[in-house]
Amino acid sequence: MLLFRQLTAVLVFLAAASLSCRPGSPAPSMQCTGIVCRLTKDAGLVLNQETSDVIQATFRHASFPNIEGEQSILFLGSVSYIFKNLQIDNMSVEKSDVNFSDEKGILIDIRNVAANFRGTMNYAYSSWLLNLNHSLDFEIESQTDLNLALTLACDNGRIVVTVSDCLLNFDKLMLQIQSHNQTSWIQQLFTDFVSFTLRHTVKGQICTEIRKVANLLADFTLYQAALFIQDGEIATSVELTADPLITSRYIESWHEGSVSYKNSSVTQKPSAIPVERVETRMFNLWVSEPVINSLLFAAYKDDRLTLKLTDGDLKKLFGDRESEKQPNILQQMIPGIPMHDLMMKLEPLRPPVILFKPLGTVMQASIAMEVNVLSSSNNTDTALYLEMDSETIVHASYAERKICLRPSSNVWVIKVVRSNPVIALDQNEVEHYLEAFFSIGGLEKIISYVEFYITSLLDKKGLHYFNVTNSVMETNEGYVTIATDFSFPRQLLENFLQNLTPMARS
Repeated sequence: MLLFRQLTAVLVFLAAASLSCRPGSPAPSMQCTGIVCRLTKDAGLVLNQETSDVIQATFRHASFPNIEGEQSILFLGSVSYIFKNLQIDNMSVEKSDVNFSDEKGILIDIRNVAANFRGTMNYAYSSWLLNLNHSLDFEIESQTDLNLALTLACDNGRIVVTVSDCLLNFDKLMLQIQSHNQTSWIQQLFTDFVSFTLRHTVKGQICTEIRKVANLLADFTLYQAALFIQDGEIATSVELTADPLITSRYIESWHEGSVSYKNSSVTQKPSAIPVERVETRMFNLWVSEPVINSLLFAAYKDDRLTLKLTDGDLKKLFGDRESEKQPNILQQMIPGIPMHDLMMKLEPLRPPVILFKPLGTVMQASIAMEVNVLSSSNNTDTALYLEMDSETIVHASYAERKICLRPSSNVWVIKVVRSNPVIALDQNEVEHYLEAFFSIGGLEKIISYVEFYITSLLDKKGLHYFNVTNSVMETNEGYVTIATDFSFPRQLLENFLQNLTPMARS
């Protein structure tokens, strides 16, 4: 059943755009693209809600060099100065907006960034009459608008965020000198001829820090994505088949979706994802049939598709409320053996196959069912063994943090039946019992285990941080479309901001 954990990982790991890639990729080929991700402008607006926190962290994380200089004053002499220990003391962001542009990429406009800088100023005044040396504390009150243009590209297997435009427009930059009784003329003097240097230094350092933090955030997002795409010795590569595309409506990326098991690639057929696609939600994902089948193959090789049920699980599976006083179907098949002494094992005989069709998801499987009698000596005796081929059509949905898999049809054929001589069941009798089992919702009960495993994985991976809503899953010939709206994963941002200082981009 753990195959569904891997399948679900593919459906959610592209919740961010920063994923590993090939450098300098041309336009994508749909045949070698297994996954397509599209993030709309509405999603950008949701992400923009937290822009102010990232910008404030960027300002605070910036380090500012000492500012040194000397200014000659007509008839008076010269003043040399050095501003040291420049740090952000307090700041706020009034508003930010985000937009997508075909030509310029991601545009972010941040208005009224109010920041106070504190530090120490040493200055020396020298003339033919006297020499003065002073050290003063100072504060710079500033207010600026910040305009950014970001583009995404690939370089050596990583997403690189390029800040093509970084403009700081200062509406206010005022120097306040403290702890000195003759500071008015000094304050006016330094405000006049140091203003340009301060503006240039602050702008240079903030823009440099924005570039650094943007790429740290890309690396952090890549790390979070990696948590979804690998489990044990099964890994899914999401190398880009082209550079990300930014339009006025969305950001789109194309990914290989190749699967490896124990570092060996799983052979994959060409993709059927169409060239023309339409987004319906904030986050849209197209996943090809070969990606899912490669995951199923790897999960089968890793022995992850076996389900073992005992005692309480067997009672739930075979119980029927309408005939609770009567022996259940399993007890009728294997009479005289208490349920707590039985164990049933379901496992595939070969890798299952998924077919995406307009009518739903078709799962084809060859399954072995084995019912064993347990003993106190830890030995087991096989009471019943059968093999069957099945084809089930399932419709998937996600709501209220739960996966729902609704079967619409189930066709099965028994191929092999072997039973203990004491039971002596033939194929016709087994078919009769199985028909009765499916008639009381047996298939739905089996699928409920799958739903539970998928939902547990989604919670473990932190999908609930995104507050996913309005999700739709639609199948077409050869691919599935997953689309959803979401809220910003605040917890992930807090994790990033808390670890911002220790992180370094290698």
